[in-house]
Parts: sequence; structure tokens; C-alpha cells
Amino acid sequence: MEEEFFAAIKLTTGEELIAKVCYMNEEDTLLVDNPMVVKKIVQKRGGLAIEGFHLKEWMTATYDNLFIIKMNQVVTITELDKKIEVFYLQHLQQDDNPIQNIEKGLTRQMGYLGSVQETKKLLENIYNNS
Repeated sequence: MEEEFFAAIKLTTGEELIAKVCYMNEEDTLLVDNPMVVKKIVQKRGGLAIEGFHLKEWMTATYDNLFIIKMNQVVTITELDKKIEVFYLQHLQQDDNPIQNIEKGLTRQMGYLGSVQETKKLLENIYNNS
């Protein structure tokens, strides 16, 4: 087994993955950890087309993180640029606890949390002042 590294992988299916990988010599396979599919995004801003990408889970019907890919299914593989590696790692941290991420910046004043009594008083005041 070789040393682990972060890589972009192009599969024969056309999918592009980003993952931490380890090449296994004996089996001629890649062990991929937390693979994410790269999806291209094109947005128009001020008449210009701006291109980028976002990451999406590769396997959504499982809680497994490790997968084995046969090398005959790999078109090419390259080590990730440090900036893309950081983006990938940040994305993994966000996906670890989606509920916490949603609640992070919300307060009672924003309306996410509140009491029935406070809401009732507010609605009564609006109704009475109309």
C-alpha cells in the first residue's frame, strides 16, 4: 500500500471525484476516502459567464466513507492543488453536521426560534393597530 494523498480522479464513467486516496499495489486498486463528485457551475453576472464547481456526495445511499475503485475504471488521477484541498476539507467539515450549520447564525429575533405567547401578542398588536 502506497502513501495517502488528496487527488482528483477522472473515471471511465465521466465522473470527476475528489478524495483522499491510497494506491494498493497488490490489487491494482485505489482506496478512496470520502469521495465527492465535482459538478461544474456556470453563472451569468453582468453579461459574463463565470465558471466554477461545487462538490456533492458520490454515494448517497450509504454511510460508508471508504470505497475501492479498480484502476481499469480510472482514466487519470492527479494530486490536488492545495487551494482545492482546503476547499474539499472545508466542505467535508460542513457536511459532518448539517443541522448545526443551519442553526449557526440564526437567532430568536430572526424568527427561527420563538414562543407561541410572543407570536400571539405580536399578531394581536398587528391586528388591533390595523
